[in-house]
Amino acid sequence: ELAKTLGVHRNMLQRYMKHHGVERKYSDLTNTDLDLLIKEFKKKRPDSGIRYIVGYLRRHGLRVQHR
Repeated sequence: ELAKTLGVHRNMLQRYMKHHGVERKYSDLTNTDLDLLIKEFKKKRPDSGIRYIVGYLRRHGLRVQHR
């Protein structure tokens, strides 16, 4: 989405970011901490799926793999 907004191809944006040392890393989070966050979310919204969980984590500044 950022590449589209800037009017460049995503590969060009990735090369530019790599060249300038900008990295997108996953959050440093233990499985136990992740489990606790997901359990907390599921208490509030038990019928929500993975997409909602990932959105919840992102809103809290966390970036995790989907699998």
